[in-house]
Amino acid sequence: MVAYHNKSEQNKKGAIELSIGTVVIIVLAMAMLILGLVLVRSIFKGAIDSVDITNRQVQAQITSLFSKDDTNLAILLGADKTARIQAGSGLVTVGFGAKLSSGRIIQKRSDLTYKLSLDTSQTQREVLTCDRVLGGENNVKKLFLQNFDSNLNFDQLDGKGNAFAGIQIDIPKGTPKCTQKIYIDVLDHITDPTAPSSVGADYFILEVTGGSIFGS
Repeated sequence: MVAYHNKSEQNKKGAIELSIGTVVIIVLAMAMLILGLVLVRSIFKGAIDSVDITNRQVQAQITSLFSKDDTNLAILLGADKTARIQAGSGLVTVGFGAKLSSGRIIQKRSDLTYKLSLDTSQTQREVLTCDRVLGGENNVKKLFLQNFDSNLNFDQLDGKGNAFAGIQIDIPKGTPKCTQKIYIDVLDHITDPTAPSSVGADYFILEVTGGSIFGS
């Protein structure tokens, strides 16, 4: 009788320990799931944060790209030059900068100008370019606060020969997923004001992701 009682107590103790262990495992699994969802959401929300090109640290990052990439035009994006923006996430600013190869100090914002244009040469039908998905180039341009195909002044000078500007993009909620190559061309108006010369040309990719945590 005593042996049976002890065995019963041991079984109860074992059951309690098993229950506690199960609860701990479930809690840990839920925590990992939540962390995973947060990570996935952050990935698909966008590869960039909106930058303030008047910020000295942001300007220093752009300036460091001049020597790193041996260029007069630097866009503050990753190696794939892609701005991944989630539809409905609000205003995002892509920062970039330019300088003269001569090292000449830029005195006023209009000494250098930049022009934005769309690449609409993509002919592969499987590529969901924004001009096709949104029904034309004008609908793509509406996603940007800056005008396209016109000379625009830079926003900020650092007094050391560098000029900075921000391209502001606002993707409305519900915008379907698509991609578009955006060209940036910079012109020098100092050397010869009557015939501005090219300082540099580059591009970045706008990738519109969906509104859900999985970018669909």
